[in-house]
Amino acid sequence: MSTTALPLPRATDVRLPRVARTALLLFLWLLPFHSLIIALLFGYFGVAADTVRALAAWKEIAIVVLVAWVALRSLTGAGPRVEIMAPDVAVTALISIALVFALLENPLFFARIPGAAVLYGFRDSILFMLLYYVGRSTPEIAESDTILRHAYLIALVVSVIGILERIFVSPDMLVVLGVASYMNDFLGLSAYTVGNEWGLPQNYWAILGGVWVRRSGSVFLHSQGFAVPFLFLMPAATAWILNRRGKHPWLARIGYAILWAGLLVTITRMTTIVCILQVVIFYLIFRRPEWSLGTIAAVIAVGAVTVIVVPGLLHFAWETLSWQTGSSTSHLKDWQQGLLAFFERPWGNGLGTTDAAPLKSFREPLTADNMYLTYAVQLGVAGIVAFVAVLATILATAWRVAGANVSDTQRRVAAVVALTTIGIIINGLTSFVFSSNLLAYVFFWVAGAMVTGAERLRYARAKDAAL
Repeated sequence: MSTTALPLPRATDVRLPRVARTALLLFLWLLPFHSLIIALLFGYFGVAADTVRALAAWKEIAIVVLVAWVALRSLTGAGPRVEIMAPDVAVTALISIALVFALLENPLFFARIPGAAVLYGFRDSILFMLLYYVGRSTPEIAESDTILRHAYLIALVVSVIGILERIFVSPDMLVVLGVASYMNDFLGLSAYTVGNEWGLPQNYWAILGGVWVRRSGSVFLHSQGFAVPFLFLMPAATAWILNRRGKHPWLARIGYAILWAGLLVTITRMTTIVCILQVVIFYLIFRRPEWSLGTIAAVIAVGAVTVIVVPGLLHFAWETLSWQTGSSTSHLKDWQQGLLAFFERPWGNGLGTTDAAPLKSFREPLTADNMYLTYAVQLGVAGIVAFVAVLATILATAWRVAGANVSDTQRRVAAVVALTTIGIIINGLTSFVFSSNLLAYVFFWVAGAMVTGAERLRYARAKDAAL
């Protein structure tokens, strides 16, 4: 018996557990609109802050419920039997280190970090990783194209909204909708909104050729929050659209072009470059090098036309490459502070000391704008080693499955996980990408499902070799 004779499921044969399918689709379709809904409730309708915070906690409650559901499935034997894989060790190690810090950083290390900041730090950096275990119990997610189809659709929706916002929605309208009140009064992120008369996030604007240009935030309410989810959405949309053989393929590809337009109106340089790289690698994985070259040629052609049409773009590109922009200066400052904090306390400064978490307790963050420094400064050497191991093991596992003799859907989902991981690794140099709930939640869930698929593949190969 060979691996080619294994009864691999087709996409049409796979049934997702109802709870898993419902929860995953809720995450995909509600998380993008979460910030907008909360802003409207608090800033526009004037709902009390405590009530809004209770409503906003639905996503964290959903994680706890899903983990409990997975535990119940395992106890009753309804879930799949799994063996320990390398990503399991890495994810569990990182979560365990974080739990030790959360419980002991104040009583044992005398870190004197406010309890609220500790909880926010754990939520922002670790809690979403529990969905990896939910994925391990629901491998059907990685055997069905449901995730790819819905990722394309939600990316299309938010892109259309982002484009329309750039044309029709003014900063004054955003203030009326409650965005400024949400950012400053509800989230307490006034440090990120200084420098403009509206009290909106600074990254709503970029200097293009000496001229302030407004960027689109779509339903995410700021440009970085709009762009970062594309680290998952763009590979998923690419895998869905460019392998379709259904009705109206050209209509679907027009939608794919709208996705790119939506990403471009964010004027987010790093994420755009990473998404282009993801598409090029996608074609290489599926042995279409000519399409990779075509993508590169198309990017060069579009870039050349854009430089001619948009005044100052070439100068903006040069400032970016030479690290002369305001955001580059901010990155360097945050990195220097983070490295200093890490080397002063290589064993870790504790959860709630980086990025936005300490701002909510009126404390200065030790670092920001770098995913690796976030984990290194908070959790020390052990934490950053475990975190790098998480990304490395997930990438290695996904890459193997993407090139294995499995169903086409499994290969595409694995490729999406691999490309998203690559995007996270690169984009994490200049931002804490897991501040995007959509990216963090969906990525770790699908990654866990993919790892279970990889385990089944390994078992099949071992069984085949024994025969």
